Amino acid sequence: MSVREIFARLIENPSGHAYTVAPVPGHDDVYLGIDIARHPYIFVRAEQRLFEPPLRTAQISLQLSQEYSLVLAGGAATRQLLHSMRCESSDHTEVQSFLTLMDALLAQYEIEHIDGEKLASFFRSMVKLFSVTQARDLQTERQGLWGELFVMRQTRGFRFWAPFWHSETNRLFDFSSNQKRVEVKSAVGQQRIHHFSHRQVYALNGEEIVIASILLREEDAGLSLRDLIIEARSKLLGMADFLKLERAVRRAGMESGDGSGPMFDPVQADASLRWFRSADTPHFRMPEPPGVSETRYRADLSTAPNLSDDELERWLNSWRPVAVAQAR
Repeated sequence: MSVREIFARLIENPSGHAYTVAPVPGHDDVYLGIDIARHPYIFVRAEQRLFEPPLRTAQISLQLSQEYSLVLAGGAATRQLLHSMRCESSDHTEVQSFLTLMDALLAQYEIEHIDGEKLASFFRSMVKLFSVTQARDLQTERQGLWGELFVMRQTRGFRFWAPFWHSETNRLFDFSSNQKRVEVKSAVGQQRIHHFSHRQVYALNGEEIVIASILLREEDAGLSLRDLIIEARSKLLGMADFLKLERAVRRAGMESGDGSGPMFDPVQADASLRWFRSADTPHFRMPEPPGVSETRYRADLSTAPNLSDDELERWLNSWRPVAVAQAR
């Protein structure tokens, strides 16, 4: 049972006490709870008392090692020494994000006790995540995210790519490993024309840049961005890299769970997927001269040679072995 499902049951049957809780299946020392104001909590058993000040933002708070009187959903009362994390916001979108992240926390430490240090570390990651703001151009951002998730899904899977995925949404390349880079580009229509910055196609000494290019066709019955997000969440749950996905989701304004986002024909997109070395894409083959910066291209890749399946396979096999071991 997911955290969201437990929360829904608690909301339907509050006890009227300060904290109504239910055990989280698979975690003997964890409760999900609500307070009288129906804010969600996660409670984790504390092994010893810690004298740490509470931490709080507008969205979430953390309190380590405090005694709480809890009432289980069935009516039994208990008093325990617990760590707690609370969603401070009543906004539906923020509450749903909090619950999604609690599922991720519990999956990440499925076979480990969540001590105060782990909880505080996750709290700091959540603070950073909640600071992500929506992109100004949501249409472009959502199309770009659809493209990234689709390429991950179709080529080796989400778990292969997640360790290499950008940790910040404004990074120059979508995926990086040592001196290897991948940038995903998508275009609606039949023309394989994409926009690049100069550095996305001009490789530095020893750097290898490959462009994944897909052509999209809008389709009312197609694969939606929401469907891709749901699938990616299910595959990445339990990985520390799950938070990268949630940052991208928030940047695209898709965190609420409402709305499908753009829908594209997956068969056509898969058939159109091509991989190009940056050296073969049209661009100026020199660094930007002094005094010139932020050079951008509108490059047509239709005449550029693309990588064969064997070439792509060999190149991806050279990425970090740890990612290959994690792939499913």
